[in-house]
Amino acid sequence: MEETAKRVNTQLGKKGMDMKIIGLTGGVGAGKSSVLAWMKEAYGAYIIVTDEVGHRLMEPGGASYERLVEAYGPGILGGDGTIQREQLANIVFRDEESVAKINAIVHPLVKQAVLEEIRRAEESGQYPYAVVESALLKEGGLLKLCDTVWYLYASADVRVQRLMASRGYTKERCVSVMDRQLPETAFRRMADAVIDNSGNFEETKRQIARLLG
Repeated sequence: MEETAKRVNTQLGKKGMDMKIIGLTGGVGAGKSSVLAWMKEAYGAYIIVTDEVGHRLMEPGGASYERLVEAYGPGILGGDGTIQREQLANIVFRDEESVAKINAIVHPLVKQAVLEEIRRAEESGQYPYAVVESALLKEGGLLKLCDTVWYLYASADVRVQRLMASRGYTKERCVSVMDRQLPETAFRRMADAVIDNSGNFEETKRQIARLLG
C-alpha cells in the first residue's frame, strides 16, 4: 500500500512521504480509542478519527451540512439549526438504499477532509505517524491513503462486555450494533496486520511495538 499512498500524496503536492500513514480499523468495542491514545502518547502520532471528522462536517457551515439538509429536509434539524444525528440515523438506516445515499454524500467529503489533515500533519514535520481510524476504511475510500492497515481484533464476548460497561448498552443492543458492522473476515481481508486486543493492554502495546519495529 505504500506506493499507492505516495501517489495519492504526490497528487496533493507533497514531495515525499516522511510520515507513515497507518489505517486503524475494527468493530465497535474492539478498543480503538485506547490504541489511538497510546499511539499519541508513546509514539507522537497524529490522530484522525473519521467519525469526528464527519461530525464536524455536519455542523452548520460544514461541507456536508447543506447537502444533507437538501437531501433529507429540515426535519433533521433541531431548534438550534444543527443536524440531529439520531433523527438522521433513524431515516438513513432504514434500508440499504438509504445508507448508500448518505454514504455517497458524506464519504467523499470526509475523505477530502482527511487528506487535508494528513497534508497539514506531514507539512508540519512534527509527526512520525498519522493514524486514520475508521470502521469503514474501504467504504470511505481511505485504504489507498494508508501505507499499512491494522485490524484491531477483540472477541465478541469482550466487545459486548466493554460496550455494556462503557455505554450502558443491553446485551441485545450490543449484538444489534455489532451485527450492523462488517464481519471479521472482511476486516481481515483489508488488513496488513492483526492486533489482538482481547486481553491485557500491555500485550497489545507489545504487538504495536513489534509492528513499528
